[in-house]
Formats: sequence, structure tokens, C-alpha cells
Amino acid sequence: MAPLKVGIVNVAYSPNLGDGLIAECLRHGLASSPAQLEPHFIDLAGRESFSQGLQAKKRLNLLRALLPGFARGAASRVYLELLVRFRLRPFYRRKMAGLDAIVLGGGNLLADQDLNFPKKVHGALMEAARRRLPVYLYGVGVSDDWSPTGRRLFLEALGACDLRLLSVRDARSATLLARALGAAEQDIATVLDPGVFAALAVPPAPLEPPPSEGVARIGVGVMSPAELRYHGLASMDDQVLLGFYRTLLANLAARGAQIRVFTNGSPEDRAFAQRVTRGFSEGGPVCSRLIDVTERIQTPADLCRVIAGCTGIVAFRLHAVIAALAYDKPFVALAWDKKVAAFLSEVQRPHALADVARTSPSSIVDRLLSPPSSPAPLPSQVCAQRALRSVHRLAELIAVAPAREAHEPQEATT
Repeated sequence: MAPLKVGIVNVAYSPNLGDGLIAECLRHGLASSPAQLEPHFIDLAGRESFSQGLQAKKRLNLLRALLPGFARGAASRVYLELLVRFRLRPFYRRKMAGLDAIVLGGGNLLADQDLNFPKKVHGALMEAARRRLPVYLYGVGVSDDWSPTGRRLFLEALGACDLRLLSVRDARSATLLARALGAAEQDIATVLDPGVFAALAVPPAPLEPPPSEGVARIGVGVMSPAELRYHGLASMDDQVLLGFYRTLLANLAARGAQIRVFTNGSPEDRAFAQRVTRGFSEGGPVCSRLIDVTERIQTPADLCRVIAGCTGIVAFRLHAVIAALAYDKPFVALAWDKKVAAFLSEVQRPHALADVARTSPSSIVDRLLSPPSSPAPLPSQVCAQRALRSVHRLAELIAVAPAREAHEPQEATT
């Protein structure tokens, strides 16, 4: 029998390469299962490459910068409405032709910033409903920021499609989704983020030779204050964050560490990383120990190479932290979104969280250069195998679905 064709609906080609890392891991998990599945990406933003995603984000940022503040929200909503109706719905329709099932999974997809995900998820699931495709909600993050319109769109989409599985990536997401659906929490499965088996899905080729014995190489993941504010950390000031990063780098250099400044790929993060590193004089003690590798990171595999080549990581971005766990590297996760603490709770590492408003850079350096000698409560290999088994169970569920039919679109669903 020919393999079942499965569409993985998420943001596989987002400029934030952490989303791409989730997608690659989910694809690897489905393809490597005993069930014969042929997974394909369907990017919610209609992208088909990483470079396409980066250019689209830059154009959107330029457009937002040209508009006065009061007009940005309204302009974004109008743009999104037209985008979904005239470009994305036809894109989803084309990508779903010939598929046997849909997995909506990976990333914080049930979140609502300016109706971005509600509109796109609604459009994709309505197209799945038109084709009567079974839909599996897998390992998604759920936020508590749903607007009334966003809530209506999410609930309408989930209610319209042939929903076979409800699963989320942490206990907090389960609580929020159960509340939104009026369901019991025990009806919603909790699975580990697929990114935790990145070392199996994306074995990294070395980016550079390992550091000399006894020398630490610390990766510092930079996130821009604009991105932090947009996603909920309203108090983050540019100068405060700039000062934090520069002090952190100076402390690392003073302790003899090699420093690798990186980002997860967002153009805002890359621009801010340049501001951070420009603050040090050429040939000074920090500059001599620092390499900015942001431009080397163009794909999820590049991100993995950088993180796997370090001896420790400090970062805001969740999937920089998840990749550090996957490659068994000590890490400090910087607090900004509740999803970070929720993930750390799932992998029994709540003490890895640090708040930049309350934690000094020197104490973060201490935690990275002198990690606890006792083993972690839940080793990274155990997390990886648990997460991979969960994806394999998903594959089995898909494989035992009713026999394939000619999934002709229905006309009634809008």
C-alpha cells in the first residue's frame, strides 16, 4: 500500500527558526514511525522556503514602520483579512489536494496577536473540513490572549473539522484549551514538544572545532526588545536590555569564556544583536573572545550546529532553550512568556529560569560556568525518547484511520 500522505500545518518556514526546528522534528517523527506516512509541510503563512519567510517579515516590518501607531492595528487586520481570503485559502487548498490527514502541530499556534493565528488556523482548518480530512491537533501551545474574535475563529474552526485528537505541549496549555472548549482536562493529552528530540532529527555537523579542554564556549541568544514587547513583556526597555546583554558578555569574557552571539533568525533579533556587539571596542577583552554567528544561521540545522557546539546557552527564545536540552547542554532560560516556564516545568527544570529584572548577569554566568554536578531530574535522552514515542503513537492513530477516500471538497463550508 502506498504511504498515507499527511499535511503538517504549522509555521515551518517562519523567520524564527525555532518554529522550523519543531516542524523538522515532527516530520522526522512521523516519517520514522513503523506506520507508513509521507509527511508534507503546509506553512500557515504560505511560505515554501526560509528565505521567503525572512523577506516577508522584513517587508511587513517596513510597512508597519511607515504607519502611525494608531493605524497599525487596523492596517494589519485589513491586510490579514485580504491575505487569508485571496492568497492563503487557495494555497491551503492546493497543498491539501491528495492528502489523507492533517496534523496541526508544533509551536504556540493557539495564540492571538492581532488575529494572526486565529485567521490563518481558521482558514486552514476550514479547507481541511471542505475535504473531509481527519485533523489531529498535536503538541500545540495555547495562550490566554484570545480576543473575542480570535476565540470565535478558533472554536468555529475546531468545531467544523473532523477532529480526531486534542493534544498540547504542557499542562498550562491543557488547562487553557479545556477552559476554552468547555471540555475536561483529561480529554486533552499533554505531550512533550517535538523539539526535544532535535539531536535525533537534526544531527549537527560541527560549525567549528570544539573549544580547548577547560575552556567554556557560551552561546548567548539575543532577542530584541521590540519582539519581547510585542509578545507581552511590555516593560522591556531597549536600553535596559542592551545594558543587560553587554554586561553579560563582559562578565563571560572576564571569566575566560569564548562567546558566540546568535539569534533564532528573526530580523528584529538580528538587528538588535548587531547593536549589542557594536558596543565593544575592536581588539578589546570582549571583542577578542566574541564571535557573532547570527549571519551563519539560515536554517534550523544551522541553529542546531551553533547550539550543539557550545558548552552552555543563555537565551529568551524557547526553542534555543529546547535545542540546548536536546543536545544536552546546560542552559539558563530568560523569562518573558509563560510558555517558557510551562516547558521547564514539563522537563523538571524550573530552576533554569532567570528574570533579567531580578537576576544579575554575573549570577547567570556562575550558573553557566559552574552547573550543578547532580544529574537533572529528567535527563535529556529520556525527554527525547518520550517525545519521539508520542509522535510515533500519533502516526499509528493516523494509520488506523478509516480507509482513504477521494476527498472531494464540500461546497457548504466557508
